[in-house]
Amino acid sequence: MKFVKIAIVLLLVSAIGFFYLYIPSTIKVSSFKLSSSHELSILRLMNNNAHLMKSMAPYYDSIGHKVSINDIDFTATAALSNLAQIDIHSKTMKAKSYLAVNHITRDSAAINWFFEFKTGLNPLQRLADYQEAVKIKKSIETLLNTINSYVEQPVNIYGLDIKEVTLQDTVLITTKFVSKQLPTNAQIYKAADELNGYLKNFKRKVLNNPMVTVLENPTNDYTIMVGISIDGEIKETDKYRIKKMPVNGKMYVADVRGGFLNIKNGYTALKSYLVDSKRPSPAVPFELLVNDRRQVADSTQWETRIYYPVM
Repeated sequence: MKFVKIAIVLLLVSAIGFFYLYIPSTIKVSSFKLSSSHELSILRLMNNNAHLMKSMAPYYDSIGHKVSINDIDFTATAALSNLAQIDIHSKTMKAKSYLAVNHITRDSAAINWFFEFKTGLNPLQRLADYQEAVKIKKSIETLLNTINSYVEQPVNIYGLDIKEVTLQDTVLITTKFVSKQLPTNAQIYKAADELNGYLKNFKRKVLNNPMVTVLENPTNDYTIMVGISIDGEIKETDKYRIKKMPVNGKMYVADVRGGFLNIKNGYTALKSYLVDSKRPSPAVPFELLVNDRRQVADSTQWETRIYYPVM
């Protein structure tokens, strides 16, 4: 009987010792997700608390301005340089956690969510805290997957569905003119009609609708280049010049619906995406007039495809 009591005592001591060794006084929890989004794109999301919360739908509570999952509430409270602070509140715990992003490659980054907290001396409480930490970690992993799925879609961050494409049309016949103001549709299509008239002298196929590039000059006016892609080179003149784009050249491209303000905002969004990608641009951006604006009186129905060359 004495040996049984000793054995029970030793077992209890071993169990308690196991709790203290296996479950430390400071419990650290972390989870990360490899993302195909750019580091700076993720930072744009992290630096906007309201946007960050909404990225975790369908767990976002728009009335309480918090994210709730598995009876655990998460609330973004601060953006700290490359960190976002997210407060955690469960039935038995309150803690401050942090979301961080780390550069991996040109086109990928790691999103890391971590926190730590101190547990008590009571072994049963320590076990309960550990189990709660495991539950929170599983919830964080679910939310990280949700955030990543959201941020990997450029439309959610920049407002446009931006894609990288390989350019197929490599030869353009172009013409230029200078204007004191931004070009009107009448000016653009007048130049395009002149190009089409010149093309009638050659057996070349037109591959797409007119393209336009607008350059602002130091002289407070604009140089407008209008081009039409064709299936081969033709004779040049002083007015009509051939422009060659790099074969298999890379482009960021996005479609914009609407008038001149929407198009301007589209250029701004693509420029932001370019800057965030940390890739150089070897040439100026340009736009393709997808539909014929002369036939579309309502400017909200204009369709424009913006191209931004990248390396």
